[in-house]
Amino acid sequence: MRSALLSRACEEESQVSVNIDDDLEFLGEQIEALKRLGQRDAVSDGEIYDFSIRWGTALAGRLPRLVHFSSLNMLDEVGQRKFESLCAELRALSAPISRFNLAQPEIRAAAT
Repeated sequence: MRSALLSRACEEESQVSVNIDDDLEFLGEQIEALKRLGQRDAVSDGEIYDFSIRWGTALAGRLPRLVHFSSLNMLDEVGQRKFESLCAELRALSAPISRFNLAQPEIRAAAT
């Protein structure tokens, strides 16, 4: 009886999924802001600096969290698809990231 309860508890623990909606929203906002900056011919140093702070925060805090949860299979099916879509968007932003000399996203651990 006790082993059955422990087994069920372990199964439930392994099926835990996390909510990543806030992380995806924040990262999505930064991606859209970068796209808008990238469409402009002239961007001031101050604007680039301000954006680089937000971008760095997103990449240092939010993105590693998502990569970690994905690598542990803690995302539900919908969350995993959204994460993979986000990774594809980040990979497509190499030109504006380089143009503004921003930190590069590190998504190597992601299974995408």
